[in-house]
Amino acid sequence: MGIKGKRKQQRRQQQHQQIQLQENTADLEISSAESSTSASIPSSSSSTSTSTSTPESEMSTIRSLLLCSIGNPGSLLTTRHSAAHILLPHLTTTPLSLSRPHGGPTASGPSGSTYTTQIFQSTSYMNVSGPAVSKAWRLFKSSPSNPNPTLIILHDELEKPVGKVKYKKDGSAGGHNGLSSIRDSLAGQKTTIHKIGLGIGRPESRDKNVVAEYVLGRMSSREKDLMIEEALPVVLQMIEDIGTGKLK
Repeated sequence: MGIKGKRKQQRRQQQHQQIQLQENTADLEISSAESSTSASIPSSSSSTSTSTSTPESEMSTIRSLLLCSIGNPGSLLTTRHSAAHILLPHLTTTPLSLSRPHGGPTASGPSGSTYTTQIFQSTSYMNVSGPAVSKAWRLFKSSPSNPNPTLIILHDELEKPVGKVKYKKDGSAGGHNGLSSIRDSLAGQKTTIHKIGLGIGRPESRDKNVVAEYVLGRMSSREKDLMIEEALPVVLQMIEDIGTGKLK
């Protein structure tokens, strides 16, 4: 083969290589475009999964409850006036333990998918319950871990028989000195108070001294049993209703 023939053959080989290179490049661009389209358009299964998943925010706690029991300390813990303290251990999910910041025992209480409960037992005398409850409430609502804080007061109730429960939101103290003290201590804070009263019955006489002697009398075993058997389920339901927003 002459020099001219070799040059023609080389040119044909170069042209053939260029054509192959162009075809390979075109195939690569098509493949790349298909991959890009596939990545940008979610599959039907992933789209369905996204639409049916529950947002994390919906699963988080939306209401934090602080339940404060009020009564009398020391030797008066077993009296009718301290009915709330007597029932309190039956509402806790962890043991009551002394909390220095709160100035009294605290524990965890009932919880649900939309609420948690922290329990505080006031160690003050009934008639001056306000400052202790106010302090516990300030600490509680100032914590970022307590969204939508809600205050519940558990107290004794003269106007209901033993085993019965009375619910009231805000309003007057109804002559209850402990509730009056709390109302005065929280004045100006615009706090909604959910009050759960545990019936302790009332003596026939309305005389102040007779009533005082009655509420400071020791609660009998029968009265305790009746309160636990009948009042406890109602109180637990009220806490749940407050936590879920049924009792606003």
